[in-house]
Amino acid sequence: MKEKNVLPKFNRGKIIYKNVPLFHKSGELGPHLSKGFTKNEAIRLFETMLYIRFFEEMVIKLKSGKFVPYEGFKFIGATHLSIGQEAVAAGTMSVLNPDDYITSTHRGHGHTISKVLYRIYKMNREELLSYLGESDKGQEYDQLLDQAIHLHLFRTMAELLGKEEGYCRGRGGSMHIADFHSGHLGANAIVGGSMAIAAGAALSSLLLKEKKVVACMVGDGAANNGIAHESMNFASMLQFGEGFPVMYIYENNQYGMSGQQLGEVTAIKHLSRRGAAYNEKNMYARTESGMHVLAVRDAVQEATQICREGNGPVLLEFKTYRYVGHSLSDKRMTYRTAEEEQEWLKYDPIDLYSKELIKNDILTEKAVEEYKDRVVDLMEEITLEAAKATDPDPKTISEGLFSDSTSDDIGDKYRTVNFFRAKPKKFRRDSSGRILYRHAVIEALMEEMERDYRVVLYGEDVAEYGGAFQATVGLFDVFGRRRVFNTPISEAAIVGTSLGAAMTGLRPVAEIMYIDFMLMAGDQLGNQVAKTKYMFGGKAKIPLVIRTTIGGGKGYAGQHSQSLEAFPAMFPGLKVAIPFSAYDVKGLLKTAIRDDNPVVFIEHQHCYVEKDVVPEEEYTIPMGRGIVRREGKDVTIISYSFQLKACLEAAEILEKEDGVKAEIIDPRTLVPLDVDIMVNSIKKTGKACVIVQAPGKGSFGEHIIRRVQNEAFDYLKAPIKLVSAHEVPPPMAAPLEHENLPGPEKIVKNVRELLAR
Repeated sequence: MKEKNVLPKFNRGKIIYKNVPLFHKSGELGPHLSKGFTKNEAIRLFETMLYIRFFEEMVIKLKSGKFVPYEGFKFIGATHLSIGQEAVAAGTMSVLNPDDYITSTHRGHGHTISKVLYRIYKMNREELLSYLGESDKGQEYDQLLDQAIHLHLFRTMAELLGKEEGYCRGRGGSMHIADFHSGHLGANAIVGGSMAIAAGAALSSLLLKEKKVVACMVGDGAANNGIAHESMNFASMLQFGEGFPVMYIYENNQYGMSGQQLGEVTAIKHLSRRGAAYNEKNMYARTESGMHVLAVRDAVQEATQICREGNGPVLLEFKTYRYVGHSLSDKRMTYRTAEEEQEWLKYDPIDLYSKELIKNDILTEKAVEEYKDRVVDLMEEITLEAAKATDPDPKTISEGLFSDSTSDDIGDKYRTVNFFRAKPKKFRRDSSGRILYRHAVIEALMEEMERDYRVVLYGEDVAEYGGAFQATVGLFDVFGRRRVFNTPISEAAIVGTSLGAAMTGLRPVAEIMYIDFMLMAGDQLGNQVAKTKYMFGGKAKIPLVIRTTIGGGKGYAGQHSQSLEAFPAMFPGLKVAIPFSAYDVKGLLKTAIRDDNPVVFIEHQHCYVEKDVVPEEEYTIPMGRGIVRREGKDVTIISYSFQLKACLEAAEILEKEDGVKAEIIDPRTLVPLDVDIMVNSIKKTGKACVIVQAPGKGSFGEHIIRRVQNEAFDYLKAPIKLVSAHEVPPPMAAPLEHENLPGPEKIVKNVRELLAR
């Protein structure tokens, strides 16, 4: 039912934008002390900036060889430092709750150090003992606190040096650090890559009513990336009656790499004005000094309150500066001047804040220097430990790629008890017990959404309209807008937000209308969804299903008809299902939704109107278990999805006209791939054809051939034959499209040629 009419209105007027505050927050300590900011809090803020600064200065020493932990030590890996930007990291994390979320950047050491430190600072004695993994032996609280800080910094340095004890077991390194226990969802080496993830985490917080805030830390370069627009637009949707609790925090250090934000790669002075594009509140955008830690703290504290009250998202820009190059190999003076650097050095955030501490009698000059000396000594100590920590065993290289858990045994804990306008029901079966494929999809979604309220469905046109192929009809009426909702036409945002949501408590089913459109989300799928679990040490669970369709044969031409199943299958970390029958689509979709790993679930548009027997009783189908669609003894035909229909028709022709009995194998899932069922068939037949709708070059059919030949070479009487589309984009004209797709006649011809060898 339509909720809001869009009526024609053409009244003359003008759009008036609200003002964007510039540098309203103070960096002076005195006013903060008078409002309850304690001496201990003031010192913690100072210590945090020192930990960041001297951690990164140690990295420079390691890279340059000025600090050598042991003879033969070699520093490897890309490293991007945030020296000069410490105030943004420390000020932001100082006001977040320990269970609030952050996403970070390739320049994220400061965010990592600060986020976990402020979790540790707020731990009581029992929590510190748990963090340290120790029993209570009567240690003083301050002693335990120091040990926890030491352990945290050691884990951070160990990750940077690629050690097993690192936060991500050395799988991520400097640019990819995460600590999910502390709400740190990961540093990201793709500029802007985490912005949709942050929106997804905020969506999770909103729908689960957790009141957690997400701080999305990005650089000025990210503001010019497409995912920035898609994410902020997604996070500004009004349909839930409250705003997304996410803060987009731009650390504007003036340079993307060497590209200068001001007067070169943009036409605006302040990135905060971009907030005016996304909602009537300008996203509460403001620009503040990123060199004054208390100004940062104030701005973020205000923004978190806005978010917790349901009025997000918020856009904050902090003007700051990095005193080093983009990376340790960057010759920064090729695009800077000495004058510019000297002027910014006058605003060193640690020096500015030190003066405030001294001015307000929190610390003496001597005490300031003593703090610095102590932190420098600590960094040498933890670096020596980290350098001598454990190198990962190559035998463990595959560990952490997939979770081995599911939500099968949740019982009634998450069962949906309240429905929107209708209650779940089964589709009416025909006299043979059959229903349409698309109805089987709906039933699977209906049952899993009733079984687990954490399952949400979203994508383009999936709500009241029921999806482009009517495969989500009725779900909106049962579960309502907070469980089934439309998104902007933003494929990257759909995929990226579903990852963030899956990492933080939801079990999203995200729909990409055509697999052709998945290329719009290539980074989010391949660099984010596929890599997040492994890259962050195998610690994340990602219960995510991305439903999409393939087509062909409908005259939709080159951008709506491709068979791109090889695209998601090439990324380690993704499972790929591609069911043919209504029975299989229901059983596999239920399995995929319960899986704690990301699954790309590919449905064929022609299958939606095909019928099959589908039991009303509960059932699932395991991933990685193929099926024999037709028994035979003379030749093996391997195919999947709707292409199997042509294979079955071809097998009938071959038996009728040639007396050939073809065995047809359907793997049902591409990752994991049931190679055994194919090999066992070839042991009987000795010859095999692989049939795919895609062009042969780089197709998944080529992968099947490689895997099968490796396992069944001794049983093959001839090379495996690949039957595929032509090496052209899908054409529109009916004669050309018919020629392009491997129909029964083409399959029969190729099988006959194979059998004649």
